Amino acid sequence: MKRAFTTWALLTGIGGLVACGSDGGGNTAPDSDSGLSVTFTDEGESSASASSEASTGTKLDLSGTDSGGTMDEGGQEGGDDCNGYTPPNPDGQLTGTVYAPNLEIPISGALVYLTDEDPEPVPEYVYCATCVSLACGQNHTFSAADGSFVLPTNAGPGQKLVVQKGQFMHVTEIDVAAGNNVVAAVDSSLPGEWNPAAGHYIPKIAVMQTSNDEIYNVLAKIGLADVDSSGAYISGTEQFDIYTSSQGGTEVLDNPARLDDYHIVFIPCMSQGGLGAPSQQRLTNIRDWVDKGGKWYVTDWANEYLYQTFPNYQTLHGQSVGDPDLGYYDTTGFVDDPNLLAWLQALPANLKDIGGGYPNLLSLPSIELEDNWSGIDSTPPVIVQDDMGMDVDVGHHAWVRGPCNACSPAGTDRPMTVSGQYGCGRMMFSTYHTNETAHSGLTPQELVLMYIILEIGVCFDEPPPPPPPID
Repeated sequence: MKRAFTTWALLTGIGGLVACGSDGGGNTAPDSDSGLSVTFTDEGESSASASSEASTGTKLDLSGTDSGGTMDEGGQEGGDDCNGYTPPNPDGQLTGTVYAPNLEIPISGALVYLTDEDPEPVPEYVYCATCVSLACGQNHTFSAADGSFVLPTNAGPGQKLVVQKGQFMHVTEIDVAAGNNVVAAVDSSLPGEWNPAAGHYIPKIAVMQTSNDEIYNVLAKIGLADVDSSGAYISGTEQFDIYTSSQGGTEVLDNPARLDDYHIVFIPCMSQGGLGAPSQQRLTNIRDWVDKGGKWYVTDWANEYLYQTFPNYQTLHGQSVGDPDLGYYDTTGFVDDPNLLAWLQALPANLKDIGGGYPNLLSLPSIELEDNWSGIDSTPPVIVQDDMGMDVDVGHHAWVRGPCNACSPAGTDRPMTVSGQYGCGRMMFSTYHTNETAHSGLTPQELVLMYIILEIGVCFDEPPPPPPPID
């Protein structure tokens, strides 16, 4: 029987534990952390999970530090949660930094732990991501906003270092010596390929290819493909599947068995040109896939693949008159999620400003958002009941907000990047292109995309509530 408490790690990864709640919709409240949680069970196991949208909403007054030991309800290490077991005093520690597959971009909120056994592999198909079970007393920690981690542990040969966030998991054999052990970045970072034999797991991703929003270039630049000198992906090196909308894309969306092969599907701007309007059967296929754990990402003019699929979650500007496709506009928005903001602030200088006249991160929390083509009028609550009969709001969480200069009224702040929960999966939407044309480096909105991809891939430490009825 699971105890009714959860400890939440600060973005520092080794800071004090804080009460954490939900803003409704399963989204982390603005004054809480969207890092990982550890839930201890009477059976002598703990469940470690990344949780930005999977919080139960329970507020707990816990204190102490997340140094890898177990904690009771009062936040004290040891306690009776592991049947009286207290782990031995650590005589060593691991220090390092978790990076994206390109070994350049630091990753916050990644779970880092040591084990003697192989962890459960990431399934090759869509699934409901349940949380990692750790043996009682097993040391673990979480990467800080700058990607760094400190893991107190016990010396010994033949251990396995596991670094995981969402469907990215890296397992490395390691001998731990007494004292400090500096982990090389190549061993502490998220992998860039699916190679279980080497301990490398990544999400299975499908991308619809359009020239209007080249999301495949963003995926390449974070390390999932090789890139040329212009910042464009090199065909044949990608660790994801690219479909032209009319050649392969329709087959994926119209065949549930094909759709189930993927953890994440990207529908960027103008995908609708080749895919066509979504049929009722296609809408059903998408919802069923998301309910099973799929992550569905749509940008601007492909918006019918959001508002027709999940009509309860948002109202787009112009939707009531049948035309939510707006004209082009740039805008100055602001980062509305505190943990996204903390990560952006902690990025090294060369990532905050790539030069070349592109937007930068030197005025945070303000952020320049280019190539907007849609607007969001509202994101109402979407209420469902969990298995305890409690109301849960699974509606959109706003990551970035700003004025829609093509909307009326033009000066009001609106959500511009949102994500919501549907069953065991999630959907995302941005009002702007992520990548207009190939270029070196990552712009602010490309970095925001990378962060949210990782956040919406996190697991559930409790069964998620059922999806809401679709109006």
